[in-house]
Amino acid sequence: MLKRDFILVQIEELAKVITQIISQRNTDAARKIPQLVQGVYNSLKIDREFIMEASLKDIRQALDEEDSGGLQRMEITAKLLVEEAYLYPDKQRDIRTKAKEMLEYIQLHDITFSLERIQMLEELKLQLEG
Repeated sequence: MLKRDFILVQIEELAKVITQIISQRNTDAARKIPQLVQGVYNSLKIDREFIMEASLKDIRQALDEEDSGGLQRMEITAKLLVEEAYLYPDKQRDIRTKAKEMLEYIQLHDITFSLERIQMLEELKLQLEG
């Protein structure tokens, strides 16, 4: 139970940072976004290069740590990629494609239902088609 609570607290804290990144996207505070993104990667003990190159199974395994919270961390990572795509217009398609693949993997392996995840997947599909 304590491990599960710890995972939830960690996920909530990372989600707050993602929310902060989203809220600053189109403001004067956007210059802080790269540091916030790097902070999330540091917390997850991974980086974008690893995510972009690794298989989904390897990403989950790296994020599982000792508490098996990899799917939850993977969802945070996918959201981070979606936001990070705005920072790299030249790599936007590849980053969004990886985020979409991660969300589809989570949909397949997670037992929880998430409307937010489904909506994000649909938005990514539309962005990649257009």
